[in-house]
Amino acid sequence: MGRFRFRLDASLQLAQQVLESAQLEYALELQRWQVCVQACEAQQGRYNEAQEGQRDAGRHRPEELGLCQVFALQQRRLLRQCEANQKKQDLVMEDARRCLLEAHREVEKYERLKEKQATAFQVAELQKEQKVLDETGQVLHWLGKTQVN
Repeated sequence: MGRFRFRLDASLQLAQQVLESAQLEYALELQRWQVCVQACEAQQGRYNEAQEGQRDAGRHRPEELGLCQVFALQQRRLLRQCEANQKKQDLVMEDARRCLLEAHREVEKYERLKEKQATAFQVAELQKEQKVLDETGQVLHWLGKTQVN
C-alpha cells in the first residue's frame, strides 16, 4: 500500500504558524484590555473618593470646597480618558479576535481537506488491492479449471 502525501502540507503548516501568531497577539491584546479595565476600576474608585471628599468639604470645610471641586473634576477627566482608552483597546482586541478566528478557520479548512484526501487515498488503495486480489483469484480459478481438464 502506498504512502499518503498531503500536497498542501506546507500551506497547512503556514496556516498553523499564523494561528499561533494570532493566538499570541490576541493574548497580548486581552492582557492589555484587562490592564485598561483594572485602571478604569481604580480610577473610578479615586473619582468616587474625590466626590465624597467634595461632599464632605461642602458640609464641614467650605474653605476647601474649591480645591476639592478642582480635584474631583481632574479625577473625572482622568476617568473619561481611561474609559476612552478602554474603548480603543476593545476595538483592538476585537480585531485581534477576528484575526484569530479567521486563522483558526483556515487551519480547520486545511485539516478537513487533508483528512478528506487521506480518506480518498485509502479508498483508492483498498480498491487497488481488491482489484489485485480479484485478478489473482480469477487467474487461480482459470488455472485450476485448465489443470482439471
